[in-house]
Formats: sequence, structure tokens, C-alpha cells
Amino acid sequence: MAKTNNNKTPSAEAVQNSVAQTPLSFNGAAILSKQQAAEYLQTTPRYIERMVASGRLRALKPTGKLWRVRLVDLNAFLDSGASIAA
Repeated sequence: MAKTNNNKTPSAEAVQNSVAQTPLSFNGAAILSKQQAAEYLQTTPRYIERMVASGRLRALKPTGKLWRVRLVDLNAFLDSGASIAA
């Protein structure tokens, strides 16, 4: 019998599937929306905004309200030892 996940946190597999279905790419690099980036990091979109504002995370902002984050930038952010701290 399969084990069910009753908590609201998406599984890593679900996040990877969501990222894999991303229609946007540039030169073969996946480009995620702010919401998709937050799901990938298992955090909130506001956290993504704060990290971009502080310069810790690179983002593309083609218009005032539209944000995009490259998957390679998210991975570099994680590789840098970034932590989610209050």
C-alpha cells in the first residue's frame, strides 16, 4: 500500500514535476515564475522577493510586476549555503 503525504508541503518529486513542466526556457535554461521558484525552495514568494532585493538571488524582471528566476540561479543560491532564517 502506498504511503500518503497528509501535510501541505509538496514533495520534492512534485516540485521537480512542476519545474519540469515549465514552458519557459532561454538557451535551454529553465525560467521559473516567482511562485514556481518559491515552490522549488519550499518557501513563500515574499521570501524570493526579499532575497532578490538583498542581492542574494538573481532574478529577471522584464516589467514592473513580472518576475522570473532561472533555475541555475536558484541552484547557485542553494549551493552558496543560503539559509532560511528569521
